[in-house]
Amino acid sequence: MTMRARASARRAFCLAIVMSLACGKSPSRPSEDEGGELFHNACARCHGPDGTGGPPDSFGNPGPKNFTDPAFQSATTDAKIVNTIENGNRGMPAFGAVLTPEQIKLLLAHVRKLGPAAAPSAAPAGDAR
Repeated sequence: MTMRARASARRAFCLAIVMSLACGKSPSRPSEDEGGELFHNACARCHGPDGTGGPPDSFGNPGPKNFTDPAFQSATTDAKIVNTIENGNRGMPAFGAVLTPEQIKLLLAHVRKLGPAAAPSAAPAGDAR
């Protein structure tokens, strides 16, 4: 299978997952953890379950973004993340046609939670042993 065919199959797989999620959830009352559930089911396959991204492809193109990277979190606006979720980017499929605006907001909030502020803080210097 060629790389292009694999990328196309990956996009189709992701879209199928997201469509099943979009159809099975009530957009009027999303749960607090729905963003994490959406991420787990639609994004984690490429971005990793913890959001650390993935390796470059065999053509040398960058891999899926590392959402835990402080540089990514500080340099990327909410609008850019939403635009990428809705319209896709490079190998990432567009999800705007299958996710509600509320689900996209939940994914955005989850991506932001993966940033450095979400990392466990180090123990205070006086507690080091």
